[in-house]
Amino acid sequence: MIDQKPVTMEFTYEEHDLLNFILNHAIDGMDLAIPCVYDLPEDSEIRQRYDMLENMKNNSYSLWAQRFGD
Repeated sequence: MIDQKPVTMEFTYEEHDLLNFILNHAIDGMDLAIPCVYDLPEDSEIRQRYDMLENMKNNSYSLWAQRFGD
């Protein structure tokens, strides 16, 4: 059985910055490789992975903003 619970990780400033960089460029790469990703069916594995990656990027950017917003 696979543990499906979310995990929590702590990142240094440099690690968080690198994660944002990687996620941003992964989305850019997918946009170049699959320019019509939103034309794919929602149950398409590629579309689901793209959406998941975009959510991860948005979450990481949001945490970045919270981290330095105060």
